[in-house]
Amino acid sequence: MNRCAGLLSPEERRRWGRIVPGSRALYACSHAALRAVTALYGGRPVSQVTFVAGRFGKPYVSGDPGLRISLSHTEGLALVAVSRDGPVGVDVERVRPLRDPAGLRRQMLSPWEAAGAGGLSLDGPGDDWLDGTAEALHDGLFTRWACKEAVLKALGSGLAGDLTAVWVAPGERRVGPVRLHRVPGGASRAWGLQLIDVGPEFRAAVAVAGGGEVVRVLGAPRVTGFAHTSAGSHPVAATTSAPHPPTPTTRRPADPAPLIPAGSHAGA
Repeated sequence: MNRCAGLLSPEERRRWGRIVPGSRALYACSHAALRAVTALYGGRPVSQVTFVAGRFGKPYVSGDPGLRISLSHTEGLALVAVSRDGPVGVDVERVRPLRDPAGLRRQMLSPWEAAGAGGLSLDGPGDDWLDGTAEALHDGLFTRWACKEAVLKALGSGLAGDLTAVWVAPGERRVGPVRLHRVPGGASRAWGLQLIDVGPEFRAAVAVAGGGEVVRVLGAPRVTGFAHTSAGSHPVAATTSAPHPPTPTTRRPADPAPLIPAGSHAGA
């Protein structure tokens, strides 16, 4: 953890020192990974990586406006998204017991999705998850939560945005492309939305405005992995599941609302 903390900016180290001890390793690991991955793909030392926060806290890379980044973490895993295709957002959720599944459903689903249309997938009708078993409802909510929040984070609003304003139809999918039917203030056809496999206990998604049609996840245990879009070799996401950031010198190819369960991650 100290190695990770050594990569943080002075402001991040101050925040790290104020965090409860049980959350410090995750904060240090995820923010160090964000800096290290940004350095790798921005072609600069970690010490020269600086971020500017947007209105709702989303980080932007100073001096490289074409390099878009996003961070998400939950207990046991952090994801970093990097893109030159367009604005990018990433979200990861650990599947865990929900205090009020019906209440979260009302808070998160649009009327179109709540009517059952969101059960459709790219290949046709999906499972009737809304009226199925408690397990199906639970899994469907986490899958849609990850998809919706990834889109909102790409837009720069994150948890300050309206989850019901993003309409998605993943069907039974846990990995692969997801049909995006509505995005606040823009044409959904211009977006790429992908569910990515980071383990059975998680649901994760990457959204890219103007790209990200295909995501290829690469990685190794205890090392940051990389994912690439079909639009060239630009990385879309990196994952880290251990309290060690990637080595900066290694070169690679170029709860805000009551119903959000306690322990929800932070990110941008």
